[in-house]
Amino acid sequence: KPIPSNTFFSRLSGIVGFSTAEDEDGRGCHCCGFQPNRLVTSYLHWTFRNSFGSVFVSFSLGFFGLTLIFAIILLAAGYQESQCISVNGEYFSAYEGNTFFKDFGDAYALSWTTFSTVGYGLIFPSTSANYSKVHKCGGIFVLCTLESFIGILFNSFCGAIVYGKVARLRSHAQVLFSDAVVVRYGNGVRIGKEDDVSDNGEARDDQGNDDKLHLPVLEFRIANKLCNARGGEIMDCSMNIVAIIDESKTSLQANKATTFKRGRRGKRRTLRQVREEESEEEQDVEEKTPVPHQSLEKFAVNLRESAAAEEQQEAFEEDSFGKLMPRRMFSKIEVETPDHPFFKRLWTVRHTLDVESPILCEQAKQMVKMNNGYWPAALNDYESVKAAINLDQLLVSLSGTSNADANAVYAQKVYDYHDINIGYRFVNMLYRHEVSGTMQVDTKVINDVVEQAGGGGEPFHVREPNPFSDILVL
Repeated sequence: KPIPSNTFFSRLSGIVGFSTAEDEDGRGCHCCGFQPNRLVTSYLHWTFRNSFGSVFVSFSLGFFGLTLIFAIILLAAGYQESQCISVNGEYFSAYEGNTFFKDFGDAYALSWTTFSTVGYGLIFPSTSANYSKVHKCGGIFVLCTLESFIGILFNSFCGAIVYGKVARLRSHAQVLFSDAVVVRYGNGVRIGKEDDVSDNGEARDDQGNDDKLHLPVLEFRIANKLCNARGGEIMDCSMNIVAIIDESKTSLQANKATTFKRGRRGKRRTLRQVREEESEEEQDVEEKTPVPHQSLEKFAVNLRESAAAEEQQEAFEEDSFGKLMPRRMFSKIEVETPDHPFFKRLWTVRHTLDVESPILCEQAKQMVKMNNGYWPAALNDYESVKAAINLDQLLVSLSGTSNADANAVYAQKVYDYHDINIGYRFVNMLYRHEVSGTMQVDTKVINDVVEQAGGGGEPFHVREPNPFSDILVL
């Protein structure tokens, strides 16, 4: 019966205490409880999460630590065979006036020159030219060869980490996301241009019809940091936006009874009651009148659209018991301009809160449908608009190709619910340079907002100044 090729190595590894087989947790090789693979992996992840300064300090500590360990071993070997190490033409620890600290300095000098492979100077392993019994120096030769090999691996390891960090920095898109997300509603959507707004921020007299209010629009913007530099454009830029919603809130809103319509006797009826009464009336009408073929086709189209909308939502469960964290739903957000072929200066991303929006609550969607696709006047205030938004976090991912070096670049931004400002709009960032006449972008005002046309912005909670904040407490 043939013997497996790894039998000998497995037995040898078991004798020396080193095992290459995976343990129960799948952690890979280990040596007497020590797991080098996990240690190296953890260190690699640490280097990519920290700055260049911290990584450089860790490199220095590793270099000095390894050279110090080999210096101690060389010092002990030099005391055993002093003729195997030549120090300025003399044997190790054999010249006059030597002390332990001088011997350790010589051993460390031999260690770091061997580890760094810079070349030997006045301290080097003896050869047959200065020591006739060089066959006794086999241990020193093996030790120096091993240290040189480990030094080459250490230098390559450090160089690979630095290259990876530099490549990662090059793959980051030089863009700047706005910290705030604004939502315009009412007249703020219809009158969106600065030409229609007076200097004091008030809207003009054209108020329009309140019965046909435009749907609210959610906005954030992105500025290119290299907008004023040559070759700083991002080609074929695309954006993917995903909303994170707690499934518990979605189901609660779907089942919650919202009173907004009065019955014949003046009693307030819930949305569910209204929907049930309407469905009963529709069933009675359908029983009395034949259903045309066109309505069946429309029903099939609506069914396919609803199935496609459900496929865009994915629910993930992190807590199987459901006691600590509810299930989270990830829904893709559709925006007006998800792609930009030539992103040079500024990119304003807009999402309309319509009946297809996954971040609009179910009650608001039903009211919009009953209002023929327009925003209901009962929700035309900042409190109602903010209550109608069902959102925990907004994940924004941007990817494209840098025009400078043709490398793929990306950027990410996470918005929370408290980053949303209702009833505000962004200020203008573009201006023309007085001397050159070129179009410039003022990135300092990317987060500046003003109240929308017609007012209605939610109040900001400004922290009151503390007169004792500048007092130093000893």
